[in-house]
Amino acid sequence: MIVDTRTRLLDAADGLLAEAGVEALSLRAIARRSGVSHGAPLKHFPHRAALLSALATKGFHELEAHALGSVDLLPDDADPMLRLRTGLRAYSDFAVDRPEMFQLMFRQDLLDQDDQELRAAGKAAFMPLLAGVRDVQATGWQPGADPLLLAGALWSAVHGLAQLWAWGTLPYATGATALDQIYDTLCRALGLAPTE
Repeated sequence: MIVDTRTRLLDAADGLLAEAGVEALSLRAIARRSGVSHGAPLKHFPHRAALLSALATKGFHELEAHALGSVDLLPDDADPMLRLRTGLRAYSDFAVDRPEMFQLMFRQDLLDQDDQELRAAGKAAFMPLLAGVRDVQATGWQPGADPLLLAGALWSAVHGLAQLWAWGTLPYATGATALDQIYDTLCRALGLAPTE
């Protein structure tokens, strides 16, 4: 199979990101890893931020697919609240499994904020959460709340949990040995799980 240079560059950047982190993503290092000339990246991306934005776009697509795939594994008649919790947990799992990609996706200082594909991918990854919130609201949970603001609040809570877990801060501060301990407690606090 022939892989085009743009794809090779993105694959090389993804591998370098996973191994060495965001700071290792120079155009020269990406070119070297993909086996192309040092000038080749600029033939496909006008600047480093454009290449990193394309990589972050890929990350948002992966996140969306991971979350939707996790929810799709549930029975068709699964409770809306379970579906929402499953999607939120998939978000946390993605952050823990792909910490460097997760970091890049939200590094506004490194990305091209005018990149329309990046913006569209980020919005597409958010829409299943918004739909899930609306479905749960239809069952009587937080019925008067603005669904967009509620989805934003849930996103920020789970994003913070995922980031702090990936950094090792939550295990250190709480003594928790598994992400489920914190995640389940958060869901109960938000009224998204049985109180037991």
